[in-house]
Order: sequence, then structure tokens, then C-alpha cells
Amino acid sequence: MDTKQKELNIATIKDVLRQYLMDKGFRNTPERYTILEEIYNMEHHFNVDDLYLLMMQKKYHVSKATIYNTIEIFLDAGLIRKHQFGEKTLSTSSYEKSYFDKQHDHLVIYKEDSDKIIEEIIEFCDPRIQGIKDSIEKAFGVSIDTHSLYFYGHKKSEN
Repeated sequence: MDTKQKELNIATIKDVLRQYLMDKGFRNTPERYTILEEIYNMEHHFNVDDLYLLMMQKKYHVSKATIYNTIEIFLDAGLIRKHQFGEKTLSTSSYEKSYFDKQHDHLVIYKEDSDKIIEEIIEFCDPRIQGIKDSIEKAFGVSIDTHSLYFYGHKKSEN
């Protein structure tokens, strides 16, 4: 993504956050926008500890509690998505930006000889999943707004 598009995207999500805060009667603090911008500059999944360390490295003065509270606001506003990949960390949830991203699914690959240490997370989109979603909607008379699908495994040995 080019710099100009990234700047437009950041401006858009800040507008979404501004409107959300106003609608909910929440305070409009600069820390929330700084945290949001840092998240939208990331190219990978993150957890609260990752985000907190990044903010400290960049000399931002935010507490971990502020980050936790802000994450909840972003989730409710639809700006980020929460995942539970089964990783063994102090903060077991992972997050990713979601406002511009289409629905996708995840393949979680664990390190050899481990069922909790993640080696890699691969995002994928398979059109057959959309067909399954459409079938479920028709069969049950519902409208599915979102879904999550995770596959977990290990890389095959090259013997």
C-alpha cells in the first residue's frame, strides 16, 4: 500500500473512532488515536503485551490498563478483531486491524514438539467457505454477519 493510501486509511479510521466516541459519550483522548494509529501501522497480529512494548519503545506514556481499555473500545467500534489462537502468553488474546480487511480465516502452525508455541499464522481466503456460509444462511433462515475459522497443526516432516 502506498503512503498516500495509508494516510487516507488512517484518517478514515480516526474519523470512525471520533464518531464512535461521540455517539457513546466517551472522552476523545489523544492516546486513543495514537494507539489506533500504531495498530494500523502494524502488518501482523499483536497482543496487548506487544502493543505495550511498542508504545514504550516509542516513548509514549500509556499504561497497560489504558491499552486494555482502549482495545475494548476498538473491538466494539469494529476497528479491530479479536482472536484466541491458543498461544501461551500472559495476555492470551491476539488482535488484528479489521476496518478495511475482508473476512479471512487462519491456519495456526505450532512449533515442532509443541501444542502451544506458535511458529506461524497464515491468513487465507477460500471461496468455498463463502458457499458454506450461504448454505447455512439458507438452511437456517439466518443472516451471518461474520465468522471465524481456525485450523491448527504442525509442519510435516521432510523424511
